[in-house]
Amino acid sequence: MALTLLLPVLDEASLKPLLTVSPEYSTYRVGDSVTFTCLTPKGHQAMRFQFLREEAEVDSPETQSQLPHTYNLPSLNVHDSGSYRCKYWPPGQKSPSKLSDPITLNVYDRPPPPSLSLDPPCLEYLLGEQATLSCVDPKVGEVTGYRFYNERSQEMSTYTPDPSGGAKLVFLALHMADAGPYTCKYWRAQAEQEILSVGSQPVSVSVLDPPSQPALSLDSPSGVIKEGLPLLITCTAPRDTGERRFHFYKDGVEFIPGNTPSQINITGPGPGSMSVSVLSIPRAGPDSTGKFSCGYEEKVCQKWVQSPRSQAVNISVTADKVFLLRFLVVGGSFFIINGLIFLISHCCL
Repeated sequence: MALTLLLPVLDEASLKPLLTVSPEYSTYRVGDSVTFTCLTPKGHQAMRFQFLREEAEVDSPETQSQLPHTYNLPSLNVHDSGSYRCKYWPPGQKSPSKLSDPITLNVYDRPPPPSLSLDPPCLEYLLGEQATLSCVDPKVGEVTGYRFYNERSQEMSTYTPDPSGGAKLVFLALHMADAGPYTCKYWRAQAEQEILSVGSQPVSVSVLDPPSQPALSLDSPSGVIKEGLPLLITCTAPRDTGERRFHFYKDGVEFIPGNTPSQINITGPGPGSMSVSVLSIPRAGPDSTGKFSCGYEEKVCQKWVQSPRSQAVNISVTADKVFLLRFLVVGGSFFIINGLIFLISHCCL
């Protein structure tokens, strides 16, 4: 029996070409020259090529080079920015190939913007903490210097390039005046002129005061509560800045839920952001008497910062008067009755 081997037939139009650009940079300046090259898959040929920018044809007799598979832009302008692709027509086929993967040109009329970053990268910093702003150029030429701008105070700082590249603005101890959005630029000295780059994206520096003292309050303002009644102790932080952890103290020692016979719950208005916490003792007892205070921790720049403790409040738990009166009545009656029995038994004898 004869065996038939079926080989798949590849449609050349289904194979996409490879697009390259030379020189290859992340950004370009006005006046730079670039050349695109469209390469067919290995072992395949093409009758003609087509280059596109933002899906529209771009090659013309004025710009098309002598080589049909290349596209030259001898002097870039801002409007040359965009996404470029290419395609080709295989011999004997009317349909073109698939489009190549895109290459994006970013063309600036000034040197392209640098990148600006914060170290440590935090949304907020405490007063007195250290932070560093780093400005790094996109490595498209020699840099003469860098400038940092505080967009709120309009202050400007000038730095020469570091040996390792870029420049750093270091805050050894942050002040409130340091807060605000920052940008940076770099410049080049060219023909006795200063060619300043486009500004970086802004980075905000937010400076907070250290955590303030919380306030402790009771559901019984006098601090006196009857034994057996519920006791609510509320700790209120002065500002809502994000994640917090609250702590309660009795006679200077942290009051841990579950360490006493009473059931204790610490609650807040919601997860994550909390400004109030409540210590709830369902039934106050003699062991609830003492001097209570509270404090909290704020999570700032990936670390927990402790607040001062609140003013202490004295709590006194008193016995139930009804229970005490009942005890005296019942106990007194018992002694009176037993005394009468004793007297009668001695008189009769």
